[in-house]
Amino acid sequence: MPTPVLRLGILGATDAVQATYLPVLRSLKTHYTLTSIYDTNAEIAKKCQVSFNITQSTTVVEDVLLHKEVDVILNLLPMEYHEQYTVAALEAGKDVMVEVPLTMSISSLRRIREAIRKGKASRSLGGINETDGPKVFVGCARRYAPCFTEVFKKELATLGRVYYARCRHIAGPMNNIVSKDTMPQLKNSNNPEQFRALLEEVFGSRDDLTPDRIAFCRYLGMLGCHDLSMMRESLGFPDAVSNVAITDPFYSAIFHYTNSSENGGNPFTVLYEAGVDALPRCDAHLTVYGAHKTLSVEYDFPRPGEKISTGTYVRVVVEEADESTATEHVNGNRTHETKNAVPRSRVKRTETFSACDEAYEREFMALHSYLVGEGSAAKTTAEDAVMDLRLLLMIFDHYNRQCGTIRTPLG
Repeated sequence: MPTPVLRLGILGATDAVQATYLPVLRSLKTHYTLTSIYDTNAEIAKKCQVSFNITQSTTVVEDVLLHKEVDVILNLLPMEYHEQYTVAALEAGKDVMVEVPLTMSISSLRRIREAIRKGKASRSLGGINETDGPKVFVGCARRYAPCFTEVFKKELATLGRVYYARCRHIAGPMNNIVSKDTMPQLKNSNNPEQFRALLEEVFGSRDDLTPDRIAFCRYLGMLGCHDLSMMRESLGFPDAVSNVAITDPFYSAIFHYTNSSENGGNPFTVLYEAGVDALPRCDAHLTVYGAHKTLSVEYDFPRPGEKISTGTYVRVVVEEADESTATEHVNGNRTHETKNAVPRSRVKRTETFSACDEAYEREFMALHSYLVGEGSAAKTTAEDAVMDLRLLLMIFDHYNRQCGTIRTPLG
């Protein structure tokens, strides 16, 4: 039986879409065809159409959402448009892929779930017999990188007790991340009022939308949730968060975890640190410390506008004691003799690499398998996104407590 070819409608033609998504999708011709692309800039949309052999380009978003020959909508627009166009696509009966975070609001999540129900009815009217209705897939490419799934997670399963972990992402420079000096006007937000309305649902009041909260949410909506989602898959859901620090554009949090009963049930902490500066690099990793082994997964993903083929990678580093190395004299002169020598262990370091485009290829192959029902259960579904949302709300709740803005029935 031939592999079904899914017809894609793409919302957004940003630098990242042009440099990363479109080249990878064009290489997967046996699974996808690029049918339509939308962008507010007609010149950019047309450029993408010509460069990537896309059938149609448009500046009218409904041309993509309601296109009869589009099966799947790729919602690659900023976070404030995630709900709006995901809901519109679902209600039209189309499957959707949207970048993490799916949403930051419980009310928004409920509206997306209701749209899935309406989409099921829409498909029935269109003669499509499907029991579950349209599906939502949440994009987080780093969770699909081969060396993460095939090396890091397997090593982590044999690590034993976790003593400490660190999740870090210092990125830069990024034009869409702006400081709190400009955030009150949300000058770099595509739709500041829509973004503000979303955050009002999160924090409960426009009065609580301080510059720090807005800046932090903007960062989480662009980069931070990718790190937190990967951290959650690796270590599970935290027990609590004890501190949140915002020194815009740098952010940190301390999470508290408990080892499994098989590993002693002991507590450990995870330090999350993130931010944006002016250095052109991507310092992103999750490092987990055990008694005899340290594991790291490092992501050197392309910055916006940077092509995916410029040597970007995902790397897993395993460090453990190597007792088989040569001994040393007590005076520090190395020797292979045993007389007057003491053993000194060395660190054995093993590195495994995956190309960055492999992570995206694996992600899109998982999307295809999930949508055509080949029996492969996707791990980044709308239900998985509920856990991302829970984690965000845990962070926001604790920050509210720190700021003294937890609201009660008495105000």
